Amino acid sequence: MTPAGRIAAFVFLTVAAAGAALWATRESLRPRESPQEVGLRWLKTAYHLDDATFEKVSALHRDYFRQCDKMCRQINEADRPLLWRARHRSNRQPGEFDAQFTHDQIVCGECEKAATEHLRQVAALMPGETGQRFLDDILPVMQQQRRVHDENLSSNIRR
Repeated sequence: MTPAGRIAAFVFLTVAAAGAALWATRESLRPRESPQEVGLRWLKTAYHLDDATFEKVSALHRDYFRQCDKMCRQINEADRPLLWRARHRSNRQPGEFDAQFTHDQIVCGECEKAATEHLRQVAALMPGETGQRFLDDILPVMQQQRRVHDENLSSNIRR
């Protein structure tokens, strides 16, 4: 390769590396959408919501997610009874396990009830049969998630 070819290759590789570094830097600094924002964007597109309806649904979601975050903290802060069996077999009383397990189920049930009510409120804001189609699409998914959760709990209890 000639000296001029080497210089041209070096300049090309340097520019390509600088371009890749610039792209990577911009991507890492770009604000990311939250899962809620992604879900709302999907909802607007999938169910063809107009701007006015979308704003109402967005406000409803903001209120719900404050409540949801609180419930998630309660679940995360719960003294998880299924972990007791694995870690502290001899330190807990059997009745204490049952009481904590019942409390855990109540918190999960309240979370599911709040989610269902929220979805029904969202559907009520949608025009015509779109709201019912939304519920028909979303509620079975939520029920399946609950079944999987209950199956996981059941299998953990048997261990």
